[in-house]
Amino acid sequence: MKRKCLCAALAVSCAINVSFAQVRLQGKVVDESNEPIPGANIRVSESLNGTTTDAGGKFELNLPDGRHRIRVTYLGYEQGVYQTDHSEKDVVIKLKEKYVNIDQVVVTGTGSHRRMSNSPIPVKVLTGKDLKEASVTNFQDAMTKLNPSIVFMENGQGATMNMNGLTEKYVVILENGKRLAGDDTYSRIDMSNVKRVEILNGAASALYGSDAIAGVINIITDIPKRPLEGWAKVRYGKYNDLQLDAGVGMKYKGFYAQTLFNRTSSDGYDLTPETPESFTENPSHHMTIEEKLGWNNQYSRITVKGSLYWGEVENPWESTAPTHYRSLTKTLQVNAEHAFNDRYKLYGTYAGDFYTRKTVYDFLYLPDSTNAWSHEQTVRLVDEFKPWDNLVIVKGFEWNGTKNYNKMQYGKEKTIRDMDDANLFAQADWMITDRLEVIGGFRYTHNSEFGSAFTPKINLMYSPGNFKIRAGYSRGFKTPGLTELYSDFNMGSVSHNIGNPDLKAEHSDYFSVSGEYTWQGRLMLTAELYQNTVDNKINSYNVDIEDPKPGELGTELRYENVKGVRIRGAEATATYYPVSALLLRTSYAFCDALNKETGLQLSGNSKHAMNWSASLHGKLLKHEGAVTLSGRWDSKRISKSRRTETDDSGQEVEVITTRTKPGYTMWKLTAQYTPWTWKYMRLSVTGGVDNLF
Repeated sequence: MKRKCLCAALAVSCAINVSFAQVRLQGKVVDESNEPIPGANIRVSESLNGTTTDAGGKFELNLPDGRHRIRVTYLGYEQGVYQTDHSEKDVVIKLKEKYVNIDQVVVTGTGSHRRMSNSPIPVKVLTGKDLKEASVTNFQDAMTKLNPSIVFMENGQGATMNMNGLTEKYVVILENGKRLAGDDTYSRIDMSNVKRVEILNGAASALYGSDAIAGVINIITDIPKRPLEGWAKVRYGKYNDLQLDAGVGMKYKGFYAQTLFNRTSSDGYDLTPETPESFTENPSHHMTIEEKLGWNNQYSRITVKGSLYWGEVENPWESTAPTHYRSLTKTLQVNAEHAFNDRYKLYGTYAGDFYTRKTVYDFLYLPDSTNAWSHEQTVRLVDEFKPWDNLVIVKGFEWNGTKNYNKMQYGKEKTIRDMDDANLFAQADWMITDRLEVIGGFRYTHNSEFGSAFTPKINLMYSPGNFKIRAGYSRGFKTPGLTELYSDFNMGSVSHNIGNPDLKAEHSDYFSVSGEYTWQGRLMLTAELYQNTVDNKINSYNVDIEDPKPGELGTELRYENVKGVRIRGAEATATYYPVSALLLRTSYAFCDALNKETGLQLSGNSKHAMNWSASLHGKLLKHEGAVTLSGRWDSKRISKSRRTETDDSGQEVEVITTRTKPGYTMWKLTAQYTPWTWKYMRLSVTGGVDNLF
């Protein structure tokens, strides 16, 4: 009996045909040993109408009268196809196991479900299986261990992300297509319930926001597949790193509910023992509780999700800092979809992020005080129209609003700042021939502070045989943040932060060309070249003040628009299954991020990075096991910052300060074993070494 993967990808959508005549299809999905496959994904033609198999592999569909093409997919198996034009019972669809799942279903690039190989926009995918085999514990682990184009930089208050040479403020992070916001985004993402992660380079999608100049990361989460299911996990590591993770869910007919809990804590660590009062990563603890409810039938789908997140980053034991921060984030997401017929569908979404940060006094018996809060809200209305079988048109409206309070950041006179934007967008996906496809669109943005901008995009894909050739262009538009515009506060004992209300909005032009080759379902090779130019990029720089005002510091951190930034890069990935039990994967990323005005590399950029992994699967004492060896290499980072000082003659001079962070290599060894299984229950044990050498 072959083992079924219980972490199958799942995507359920529904449609209605206004025709009165209906046909009913009932059947079962099995493997080559005739064992049922629960959670298999079933779709009708190329529409969103579909369902999933139950715990016994059974399914039922009510379809409009006519001929239909049924597609069945399941992680680790080849796609099954079934044709029907009348009611049928006891249909058996048999799926064949395949070596490597290199053709994922993706949604981020085009806004509709597509096979990854059929997407004109290149999308990188990390599957739930990838995350499990890498034994990732958080979002940062997932990105750095599986994607060389993303780099994280640690500091005492947490981590900041760099993608394709640009910082995290140029990246849009989505959860199921909805924006995530706030300073605690990375800590709030629970990787245990992630079905897959989709990554786009550049402002490649007009659907999600032209401000994603570096890229888009879309985290697709899973929903319950059975009447009752759940899990509980415990992970313990060095520095008293403890992670508790649990979830329980149920599904009954068209209704499902899911509750998730996650708590992490750490004593932190220090790579600079000569300064014990400051750590490389401070002690911290975080906790998230999430509730998800959903309902769907043949016509509609409604989902509601709410979550509460608590986070606290404390000071080291020997620190003399008098305070630290504690944060609370509440989120609410509501999504409704309705299919009027097979050619017209309507989607509506509301997403709200409500963040509060409090000051905790370490040495004084004072109550916590709120020093900042932020409200981020999004409303989207989208319709999808399919006038012909080879043309899909998506268009819609989106409003984004930001309202921030900060007790100190905006000076003494005004503590609340806000900004919003309204967007119209449209996209057309035209399959010209079986081998040639074009997708083009635009986004029109009106910002309350910076006026309007038009950002077009176009992508082409040509598919000769086993090859895929893609090329694309997209324009981006990003407004300055509220901190960059209006800040006026002391950053501890470092500098006085001064905003610049005269900053201009940033514009980008992104070009890419890529190639892909697959061979017998065992080998996949991809390569991509890109160039991203950013005009009026906002940079920060330090200025020494000769006679600071009383109570202010002698150094000011200011913001300015620079002439432009030119980023050129390349990525290459190879995935190979020499035999069914062994997976080999390696990827390399090159990024040259140059400030055209100074000729210097952008701060924090690493020119070269590489990931690799080897996973061996098999049975030991009649039970499933796996061993994975993975690694990452980053080249050194040279950060050069500009500082303006006054010389002896009273003239301002520019001083370039160079800081070098050496390159590093990390190896990780992970072993997994499942000593006990019963029906749909299993006990799995995972152990490993995060830094092998």
